[in-house]
Amino acid sequence: MFSLKNYFIILFVLMFNLLTAQDYHAINGSSYAGSLGVGNNPASIVHIPYAWDITPFAIQFKQSTNAFKIANYSLLSTPNNVTVAGENGNKKRFVLANQDIRLLNGRISLHSKAAIAFGINIRNYMHATSSKTNWQDSSYTLADYLKININHVPLTGASAVSAWAEVYGTYAQTIFDDGYRLLNAGLTLKINRAIAGGYARAEGINYKPFLSGSAAGYELTTGSLQYGYSSNFDKIDSNNTSATNRKQFLQQPSISLGAGIGLEYIVLTDEDKSEGGDYAYDTKIAVSVIDIGSNKYTHGRKSRLAFAGLPGITDSLLENKFSTVKNFADFNDSLESISTAFIQVRGDFYIYHPTRLIINVDQHLVHNFFINAALTLPIISLVSKKSLYLKDMNLLAITPRWELKSLGAYMPVLLNNRNQLWVGGAIKAGPFLLGTHNLLNLFSKNKIQTGGLYLAFTIRPGKLYDPQAHYPKSKISKKVRKTLQCPPF
Repeated sequence: MFSLKNYFIILFVLMFNLLTAQDYHAINGSSYAGSLGVGNNPASIVHIPYAWDITPFAIQFKQSTNAFKIANYSLLSTPNNVTVAGENGNKKRFVLANQDIRLLNGRISLHSKAAIAFGINIRNYMHATSSKTNWQDSSYTLADYLKININHVPLTGASAVSAWAEVYGTYAQTIFDDGYRLLNAGLTLKINRAIAGGYARAEGINYKPFLSGSAAGYELTTGSLQYGYSSNFDKIDSNNTSATNRKQFLQQPSISLGAGIGLEYIVLTDEDKSEGGDYAYDTKIAVSVIDIGSNKYTHGRKSRLAFAGLPGITDSLLENKFSTVKNFADFNDSLESISTAFIQVRGDFYIYHPTRLIINVDQHLVHNFFINAALTLPIISLVSKKSLYLKDMNLLAITPRWELKSLGAYMPVLLNNRNQLWVGGAIKAGPFLLGTHNLLNLFSKNKIQTGGLYLAFTIRPGKLYDPQAHYPKSKISKKVRKTLQCPPF
């Protein structure tokens, strides 16, 4: 028997698990962020108290949804009794996620006022949103669902997902230094290689009630649905080996360029009060624009644009048409049979990266205690509404931290752009940084669908710089910070 509830759950679980990139909140503003700081601000790699660092591997994932709930599972439990159910209520629904894997990221100080960073990242973003809808776990048929949403028409929804690999290089240097203040600037350039992408967009879905004998039903009247995916999915053949399919799938030829820019203004600590030598500071104020760019994909063979409007397309007919769908070809055949126009979508499509403005303030409190505030504004939202783009879920993060070179404790408080408030946590021990975006992922068995984890392994030199003066001191004051020599390796 057709079950609308099961279809919705399967849909959301698939989207969630297809997302197996850029949010190491604990170390925002930290002098020990090293190459990991490039993802927040390219200028952050200069004023760092060691000559180099290498992050051979780091991974981060974060997700958030109000569309479904995963119950009976936390990061400290086993998934033996896990259940997935749709979230009841009237609301606009969303599924958001981002992930990244960092390989061989590194940073090298060229001298006291310049540094470079480089690395390879594999990244994935997705978002899916809908207009306001009502969902109840008692909705077992399409008619049940349409009945409780008659006041919400027209229904709309949109989704986009993009995965890519990037090779980046960053250069940053000090452009102003009077002994009391620094101004650093940085630029990141990237070569992006598209891996896979897709989108779907439903607009103006309208329906009306009607009586068929003594039974009430609903008839689809207007609407459109467009969906597309990258053509490398067409190369997957069940007759081939996994290795062959993987090789064919990854032969996505699209290459594009990306960029990020940043400034970092630092108010230094008076030399007589400094606990951190020449790298001590009172305040950092940073501004950056990151993830400028897009990925280009070629539409797959089954990408389509469909329009509703045929008479007699009832809820019972829709159930019969789609309850036997077993694959994408079946879906297209069923959709074509109820459409006034069914058009193959050809050519290329572009999905823009989650370009955003980040304003970051880092304040030294006392000893090794700091507090950081990061505000994220999605510049990419200013593009045309017809454009496909990814949107980062960050809005505001407040992070108190206690930190030494090899030890650290952090508690980010995160407010995302869906007004969800999370309290995260992280620890640093030697080369390892381990954190969670939402501590409830550890202790609550019904919050795993909102939050995520990050893990980084970073190697640093055994000793901090031993700075020595080699430029004349500024004439502004006798208590001027010493300018650093080129750091030893």
